[in-house]
Amino acid sequence: MPESIDDRFKEKLAQQLRFLVRSCELFDQGDEEEALRLATSLRVIFHDTQRSTSLLTHLGLKDTKMLSSSRGHGNLKDYLAYKIDVTSPHPVIARPLLGNEFVALSIDDWWSDEPVFIHATEKFSRRVIILSAANKDGGAHVDQELEEYYKVLCAGEYASAIRITGDVQYEGDPPFPQGVPISPKNAHLALIRQFSHETMRSADHYRWLKK
Repeated sequence: MPESIDDRFKEKLAQQLRFLVRSCELFDQGDEEEALRLATSLRVIFHDTQRSTSLLTHLGLKDTKMLSSSRGHGNLKDYLAYKIDVTSPHPVIARPLLGNEFVALSIDDWWSDEPVFIHATEKFSRRVIILSAANKDGGAHVDQELEEYYKVLCAGEYASAIRITGDVQYEGDPPFPQGVPISPKNAHLALIRQFSHETMRSADHYRWLKK
């Protein structure tokens, strides 16, 4: 007996969640470029347009809740920490906070409304960041030009970024340039890993595949 359309959408949602699990494991092992694959799966799960329908909409799940890891700052402090290692060629990197403390939001608020990054007084949502990665930066497509805010994230040029200026004595050549500010270049990737953590925890907590 052929599977129903609803069963197919449930399997496709389960498939995308499996993609998230695998890419998160690879990210945590050091392959941070997997965040671009994460962004593409998140787009499939959440993003609705006039021409495409998200899996959650297909399954009638858009009225469920999402778990946000926001701690009330309304910016990157809610989602990222920083690791400094003066023996590395990349001495300062952003890391997702992950964690087990959440607040419940509607999917629309989580996806489109809650600010997660502020640049030049403009607030950016998960939706904007995920679509920039998926649609423009190689998740599913590469554009000639990236948005200004996204270039700032990639370059570590946002106001709250941790910067170090090397003045360390090494035996041999230093692993990174000395005497110049070094910023994390991976905040966009770490953010997407954090959003994926929220998504997987939400899928489990609200039993998306059991409804």
